Amino acid sequence: MKISVVFTALILASLATPVSASTDLCASINELEFDGQNANESVTTQVEFGARLPGSNASKELRDWFMETRPSFDWTLDPHSRDGYNLTNLEGRLVPENGQDESPVVVLAAHYDSRDRAERDSNQSMVDVPIPGANDGGSGVAVLWELARIIPSMNLSHEVWILLTDAEDQGPTPSMLGAKAWAENRTDEDISRIEAFLLVDMIGDADLKIYRTFPPYVGDEEGDRLWNAVETLSGPLGLLDNITDCDGNPGLDIVNLSTTDGVIDDHVPMLNVGIPAIDFIDIRYGVNATAWQGYWHTHDDTPDKVSAESLAHIGRLLELGLREGAWLDVETNQSDVSPTVVEDQTSTYSPLVTGSVFAVIALIFVAFLGLHESVRLKR
Repeated sequence: MKISVVFTALILASLATPVSASTDLCASINELEFDGQNANESVTTQVEFGARLPGSNASKELRDWFMETRPSFDWTLDPHSRDGYNLTNLEGRLVPENGQDESPVVVLAAHYDSRDRAERDSNQSMVDVPIPGANDGGSGVAVLWELARIIPSMNLSHEVWILLTDAEDQGPTPSMLGAKAWAENRTDEDISRIEAFLLVDMIGDADLKIYRTFPPYVGDEEGDRLWNAVETLSGPLGLLDNITDCDGNPGLDIVNLSTTDGVIDDHVPMLNVGIPAIDFIDIRYGVNATAWQGYWHTHDDTPDKVSAESLAHIGRLLELGLREGAWLDVETNQSDVSPTVVEDQTSTYSPLVTGSVFAVIALIFVAFLGLHESVRLKR
């Protein structure tokens, strides 16, 4: 479940220096292995299990499928009861052979439960029937499932944990029950080692739009670090409007960090315990859909509405960030970081330069004066 305060505000992408890799991003892009079609097929697999409600057979079948098909990770189950639900989080850890003790950790997360009701369905006889959850639930799991195939061969020097949370989308009010339990059970050592918690939710829409989400708010050092990494990676991948990609093509308008969406999701319990976290989510599901409308929380959230291309955009972005170490806190790890420039015959991609602090304050003040706010509850 997610509460949203949705608004568009002017935010300079240069509020903090973007994270960029020390190697040529284009060379790394040529090595990317994420298969969007493979991920997309797994959405159908998930939906065919049935409604993935907490404590259900379908929920268990999904967990078993994930573990059995991705055996390189060290999987653990965390069954527990909370707020009347019998929940099970699934966590897998991959510790590289060349890793060091207490090495940094990047967590890739998604909720795997599907909603227990369809309160937005136009058919009133179906509002109490669980939804298929192809995009809302299935798409995030699909991206992580495909990444779990690739990550073991990356020879990363840091740990990667994959977390599937239960009961994010149950009940009439925001729950995030599995995420809350997982965050509360982290040790101080865990929290100090986790340098990025990257949540993936509802990213299968064919008309994919990824905006910056808050919290974390602009000016939050860790949040800015991760969102700047997103921007730096997105340009060469062709996900920024009119920014030339590595093939010399103008980029698509998919990642736009000048627009912000307020979203309470599974990343918030992580922020509450001090874990750097951001949320990749498209809250406008369907053609010309507005926030929290379209196919969202209806029985139209079916596999045919999920795009293999959209899954690939997010999967490749996450994969590239892992390969480049872009999700790590480079200052903490004393990494050698230098600006990355991608050039072709006619144009150049480079991060925006830092603007005046006073100009930023003035622009944000003006933007807040003109905000049009709307509140939506994801439930």
